[in-house]
Amino acid sequence: MNILRCTLSALATVACASAIAAPVTPTYDRFGTLPGATFGGSGIPNNAVAVKEFENGLTLGLTAHQRYVGPNLANDGAGTFFAPGGVSQQSPSPANPYALWNFAYYVSGLDTTSYSVRLLIDRDPAAGTDQAAHIGGAFSALPLIQDSWNLGMDFLEVGKAFDAFAAGEYTFALVAYSAAGAEMGRSAIRVVVGEPGNDVPEPATLALAGLALFGVAAANRRRRH
Repeated sequence: MNILRCTLSALATVACASAIAAPVTPTYDRFGTLPGATFGGSGIPNNAVAVKEFENGLTLGLTAHQRYVGPNLANDGAGTFFAPGGVSQQSPSPANPYALWNFAYYVSGLDTTSYSVRLLIDRDPAAGTDQAAHIGGAFSALPLIQDSWNLGMDFLEVGKAFDAFAAGEYTFALVAYSAAGAEMGRSAIRVVVGEPGNDVPEPATLALAGLALFGVAAANRRRRH
């Protein structure tokens, strides 16, 4: 068990104290490959990572990926991933139900004389979950910290069990704070989970649907004027 996991366990009934009242939205300097990131496993893709880089060498990265088997998660190229609902059949699931997908984090170059870093984790499938409702833990000053976690892990099941079948969205953020407690920057992603047994819409399909709705709205405006 790493230090962050111990910290999260200690925060079992409270939200992140450093959080402000606002939803988490995808945020990064660049979205793409993070060379050298393994997220503590083998075969975890590192080509769709929300990366934030600081002048003092601190690097933050967040991604989401399929758990063990199945195709890589689709994403919109802008920090939102699309995952199926359902329970993983890989141990310790389904006896201890895990989702079919994981979120993964990467922290490199953390100097605690300059920054502190906190991981914010959303367990509410409702859209727009307030940042203050996320659980969170702080990192220690290790040269490299990376791992891949599942919302079904026992130490993350704060207050109630995680429902891997629930459709909705989950947001995650790695936030860097100054020694005075001011936010200095963040990496943040969103995972949209579809109904079990249904295909999660591809980003291109979502984009076409958005364009269609935009066209209908424009036509309606023209008719009204």
